[in-house]
Amino acid sequence: MRKLLPLSLCLFLAACASNPQNTYQQQVKAAQSPIAKSTLEAIHATEATPLPINPGLLAPQWPISANEPRLDFGSSISNYRIFSLHLRKGEPYSLNVTSLCNDNCTGFNKYALKPRAMLLDAYGTVIADKPSRVSAAPGQVSLSWDGEATEDGTYYLLVAADNENLGETIVIDDVWANNSPLMAVKLDMQSAPFGKISAFSSPR
Repeated sequence: MRKLLPLSLCLFLAACASNPQNTYQQQVKAAQSPIAKSTLEAIHATEATPLPINPGLLAPQWPISANEPRLDFGSSISNYRIFSLHLRKGEPYSLNVTSLCNDNCTGFNKYALKPRAMLLDAYGTVIADKPSRVSAAPGQVSLSWDGEATEDGTYYLLVAADNENLGETIVIDDVWANNSPLMAVKLDMQSAPFGKISAFSSPR
């Protein structure tokens, strides 16, 4: 009986160590992709993708994985993508980022990347980092920014994973059993460091 207690404790600690969120954090830190210490470095560390304009229902999707470059936010490290857009001084903009549930939200362990995004000018200065609107629906979370360009030039939308609190609930879904609302089960969609996002600009 005395041997069983230490064995049980070891198994419990091993289960904690194999927690997917801990594994994800280790993968982010141990990745071989470039790591930027500033937003300006982040712009120059990768090639920017032109931001689609008003793609409608067929908004393209991009993965944010361990292969993308990383940005050190100080309290966390995140993989990211950069999108570029050209604006004239005083031109209004409406930027949108949607994060989709991983693997089509199959099963009971539902994860999605919680987006952390910011609009930068060509010098890496943060123009906007707090979204104008946030909305959540089963299987996705969306952020939007509205504003006006301060000067003519190229701007950059940086989209990263928010790795501050991995595993926190970002959306709660109702899963129906046998297509019956009486048998609905509420499931948390939890934040993960990797996932798929769509990003685009809407005319205003």
